[in-house]
Amino acid sequence: MSFSDISFKKLAIIMIAAGVVAVFAISGFQARNLFAPSVTEEAQVILKQGDKCIVEGSDRVPREIQNCPYNEGDTVLISYKPQQPSIERHEPRQRASK
Repeated sequence: MSFSDISFKKLAIIMIAAGVVAVFAISGFQARNLFAPSVTEEAQVILKQGDKCIVEGSDRVPREIQNCPYNEGDTVLISYKPQQPSIERHEPRQRASK
């Protein structure tokens, strides 16, 4: 089998896939992080500027919440993938009932 036996479309798909793998390899990206389970934990709003808040999880990565309804010092429940800066979900911490 040679390259002349492969259709142009299949060859293009192979080249694109190889390019994506090469970019991930060069950037040091680890594919396993894509499939890592999410972490959900409490975090405190450490900074609020305009409609953006910054929170920091136990992995010490600062994360930004857009259109943030919280105030500086509030404790919120956040879900994220370890070592990735995006937040998947956030909600106010539920207070224990008396």
